[in-house]
Amino acid sequence: MLWLLVAGTLAAAMDAPTPDALTTALAREASGDTSGALEGVQAVILDWPQQALPRVEAARLLLKLGGNLDEAEAHLDVAAAAAPENPRVHYLRGLLWEERGQPLRAARSYEQALVYRPSYEDARFRAASICASLGDWLKAEYHYRLLSRSRPEWVQVRLQLIQAIEEQGRAADAEKELLQLKGEQPGNALVIRRLADLYERTGRPQLAARLRASLESVAPSKKMRPLRPSRR
Repeated sequence: MLWLLVAGTLAAAMDAPTPDALTTALAREASGDTSGALEGVQAVILDWPQQALPRVEAARLLLKLGGNLDEAEAHLDVAAAAAPENPRVHYLRGLLWEERGQPLRAARSYEQALVYRPSYEDARFRAASICASLGDWLKAEYHYRLLSRSRPEWVQVRLQLIQAIEEQGRAADAEKELLQLKGEQPGNALVIRRLADLYERTGRPQLAARLRASLESVAPSKKMRPLRPSRR
């Protein structure tokens, strides 16, 4: 099962064996018993107090359940001392800072996770989202661009990249990205609408109108089915 592979891989990376009790606890989460999984992980910590993996899992489960943030932080502190280069520790610390309403510290934690694992897509997406929410559009563009390169099929990420570019006053670059995306997905209505919106914002209402008209022409007509006779 996937959770077993993940647990085993993480344990190997930390030079720590995965105790049977921990895999059993994670199995409870997989079956839907997240609270029971947390209890199981906490029992493992009593026997393995200095091991990073049980601490990481405990912090993750506490954050998932909306549990005690101070307790989650304490687990992450122990995990960081045992495995300072583990990207999951920094990612979870980012989630913790978000829960505490400190987005700048959260972004720094996500970026630290990316130092140790540049391909950590969840961390990069959250870092990009925070930068965008704070109006740091240049850094948001950086993260969104890397995501769009690794996963070009993620249309929403590419649209967020385009927004970050336009927010910097680079409408021509945003248009170029939108045209490329439209060429790859010519039938995507959201992409066409975004391009039409850009044309309107940049004083080209006729081009915008053509795009919107093209949407109407290809939209499938909705035919009403005949009503069945009432049996009343």
